[in-house]
Amino acid sequence: MLNKETVLRMGLLSLAIVLSLFLLGSHVWAAPITIKFAHGMPPDEEEALHRGVVIFKKMVEQKTAGRVKVDIYPASQLGKEREQFEGVKLGTIEMCMIAEGPMAGFIPEIMVVGIPYLYANEITAWRSLDGSFGKALFEEMRKKTGVRALGIGENGFRNFTNKVRPIKSPDDMKGLKIRTMENPAHMAMVKALGAGATPIAWGEVYMALQQGVVDGQENPVSVIEAMKFNEVQKYLTLDGHVYSILPILINDKFFMSLPPDIQKIIVDIAKTVTTVQRGQNVKKVYDGVKSLQDKGMEVYSPTDKELQMFRDRSQKPVLEFLDKTFADKKIDKKWIDMALKSAKASEKD
Repeated sequence: MLNKETVLRMGLLSLAIVLSLFLLGSHVWAAPITIKFAHGMPPDEEEALHRGVVIFKKMVEQKTAGRVKVDIYPASQLGKEREQFEGVKLGTIEMCMIAEGPMAGFIPEIMVVGIPYLYANEITAWRSLDGSFGKALFEEMRKKTGVRALGIGENGFRNFTNKVRPIKSPDDMKGLKIRTMENPAHMAMVKALGAGATPIAWGEVYMALQQGVVDGQENPVSVIEAMKFNEVQKYLTLDGHVYSILPILINDKFFMSLPPDIQKIIVDIAKTVTTVQRGQNVKKVYDGVKSLQDKGMEVYSPTDKELQMFRDRSQKPVLEFLDKTFADKKIDKKWIDMALKSAKASEKD
């Protein structure tokens, strides 16, 4: 029979072995870190945004060997885009991927990206946003809101659609009611072009068009096709008035709480996903124009002279609006100059 001392030693040895195994293998036994990732597009892997988020999920879960689990909430399941950003800001949602419009309510500086006809093409936009201007702008967002941008994807260049008449010049916009994002700079642009600007949350746009609450809206071709706006809109004008971004956002406090190796994995994958998503979206836009035509939309491409008319009518009023707004909110006007200079410099690179 074993004496009490031997039993005690064996018990302590067993406990030590268990603790050692736990410490050595705790990453296997611990519950995975769960990331709630929200966005507003349909859960269709043919749609560029959702497909990008699905790829992010698969790569992160694979590269972290199951230490991180990404749960996707598409189609505004966790709220409209503004609510998604607010959720990430508060930490009730870890990540989201949304357009810049609703972000303006939290970080007004982001409105400079919405200066009409700021970027000549996608490459110019990418150079600017990936360069010192974009890095400074999103660092300002991180400091002011606690939301970090991991990578900048794209919605692409926004275009006007409506169900009343073709839009070939600013005069054709007079009297139309146009849905905009919840972005005051976009609203100022639409008003400057002679139309009525009506901000409507993303999840409500199709119904608003269907019911005639508004006559038209403005979005990139890929979004117009994915949301089937051709069913409730007749005319599309490829004026490309604003380049719309689609950043991958994460709560900064949550991000900084992650182990360094997981931080690196998430950053690297986010950059890969946004780079691929940009290229896929460009292709989707060019394929989408023909697809929308085949579905019955009348598509018009303005001439250079007509585009200049849109630019002349809208850019100066929006710059004046931003100047006044920034002054009223005591925001440094350097962001306006930085955006303009960065866009111009990016054309020369």
